[in-house]
Formats: sequence, C-alpha cells, structure tokens
Amino acid sequence: MTCRMISGNRLMSGIVRLTYRMGITVSALLLMMIAVLLGGGDAVAASDEAGWKCSLLGGCGGVYFYAGKGTLSIEVEKVDLNDGPQKTYLRAILFGPDRRVLDEAWIDDDGLSSGSGPGKAGRVSLSTKVDSPGVYGMNITVTDDRYGEHMSWRFRTNCTHYLVETSRGHKDSRHEEPIVLRSPGREADVCFLPCAESFAIDVNGLTAVVKECGVYDASGSVLAVIPVTSDGTAHYEFPVDNGHGGEPWRLHLPDARAEIRIGGVTVWERSAAVENLSLWTPDISSWFNFHDNRWLLTPYSRTVYGEPASRGSVDFTLHNNSSRTRKIALSLEFESGGEFPAALSVSQLY
Repeated sequence: MTCRMISGNRLMSGIVRLTYRMGITVSALLLMMIAVLLGGGDAVAASDEAGWKCSLLGGCGGVYFYAGKGTLSIEVEKVDLNDGPQKTYLRAILFGPDRRVLDEAWIDDDGLSSGSGPGKAGRVSLSTKVDSPGVYGMNITVTDDRYGEHMSWRFRTNCTHYLVETSRGHKDSRHEEPIVLRSPGREADVCFLPCAESFAIDVNGLTAVVKECGVYDASGSVLAVIPVTSDGTAHYEFPVDNGHGGEPWRLHLPDARAEIRIGGVTVWERSAAVENLSLWTPDISSWFNFHDNRWLLTPYSRTVYGEPASRGSVDFTLHNNSSRTRKIALSLEFESGGEFPAALSVSQLY
C-alpha cells in the first residue's frame, strides 16, 4: 500500500507501502485507524427503550455511529404527513466503515389518503456485529420525497456516540440543510460544532409557548439567550472568535417544532473548512470528532486478485481533514484472527 498524507488541499510528506502475496481484501484499515485517533471507541451501551434519541425530523440523510465492539442496534420510525399524493416508502441502509452494506429495511407508506393528516408510525430495526471499533453509518432515503418534506422520521440506538446528518437531494439553488423538528410538546437540543468565523442562528416556526431559546457551551455555560418574536422566529449573530471550533455548542428549544439554520452547519460559504457537512446531535454527550477524520483513508476498501505466490502493492490516500498537523498511526488488522503475507513500510505519518 502506498499512502499519501493530505492536509486540506496540501500534500504532506509520507509514503506507506503495503506489500502482499496472493489475493487479499483490504477493508479493515479504516476501522483500526479511526479507533486509534478517537481512542478505541466506547463499548456499545444498552439503549433507553422508553425514549427516542431525537424528535421527529424532516429531511432525509442519516446518522453516523461511532461503535465499539458488540452488537450495534438501531430502530427507525417513520410517520407519513399525508399532505399530498406522494407515497413515501422509507429505506434505511446500515453500512460499515468500508462502506459495505450490513443491513437494510423498508418502511411502507401508511396507505392513507392525501389530506388525512399524520398517520400511524411504522418501525424497522437494523443491527450488525461490531468486531472492530469504527464509524458506521445509516442512510435514510424516501421514494417521491427526496427532500424529506412529506414524512417525518426518528431513530433510537444502543450506541452511545452518534451524529445526525440531515441532507437533501440536489436543488438548483444555494446548498442549505435546515434542521426540521416536528415534535411539539417536548423539549429539544441541537448540538453542533461552531465555526471560527462569525455566524448566525435563525429559528423559524416556533410555537407560541416558546419565548426564548438558549445557547450553551460544552460545560453548560450560557453563551446567549435569544428572544423569540411574536411570529415564532429567533435570530442571533455570533462574532468572529477563533475559540468557537474546539467543542460542540448546544441550542436548547423549549418546544420541538422548528426549522433551524446555523451558519457553518446547515449553510456554508463556498470552500469553508466543513462545507456541505451538516452534522449535529440531539445529545451533547453523543458527540465525537468525525469532522477531523472524515475521508481519513480512501479508497474505503480494495480487493486485489493475483496468482499464487505473486506480489504487488495497493495505493491508499490518508486525508487530514483537520486544520492542524497530526500524527497518524498505522498497523495491519486481520479478520477472524487470520493473517496473510502483508506489510507496511512505515508505522506512522505526520
């Protein structure tokens, strides 16, 4: 394996070569490398069966799970709004760090007529055995509703660390990913990584019971109290502060019906450091540092075939998505305790 270390758009020094004999499948390295950088992963914890991780959401997208060894379990719920003729069949796909599909399920349309209002919730479960800590993902797509405007969904999981990415299909307009909450009657938090530049928070569609929204840092200190106008909107602008980007912040809403836009999270300036990466979580304790480690090793998997006793090499690229210089540790990991003749030329890159 020949590895190139890239920081942003800059190529950093460092070459790693994986040499092998016979046919091999290289797919476990991303599991191992994410575990090294993030600290090995947490053990998968028991879920709270009585509660969902978030309010009902609009939009499609999915969730990233930083899973430790054990069984990763996820339950997805969909509620059709029945506000139009669309038949909304939801597809949930669970994939591994190597992007291999591990499980998938469909939630059917509820069959109710247009204009009848929200129907009965449909639910499906997905699961997989996690042998090596790493970042797993779940994609959510919906037929005839690529923007997620005609149904709502939510999830619960036994994984303690996860991030939601609420994304939509292509539009011929500026790329925006507003966070849509559709569970009035319960409180909600939206936890996000603030950008270093000045940015604004805009919240629309709040219910009349909400008089103000609060913004807190990771320690719980109050950063801003945002008053809500009579038409259910709130707006606040944060100045430039290079200290923004270290830890997640928490936007608290007393009632979970809202459409939220956050600069650098749901809308971006072109070429921003985290452009088009709409990551957030309803629980600040679930946060993990996925921003710096996205695209860490590509391709995510590679299969090589060869004649017996033949030799060769495989090219991979290491990408440092962080703004700082980092040391990346490298090692080989083999499935089911087996080994094959393969070697790396170096054990770390800077």
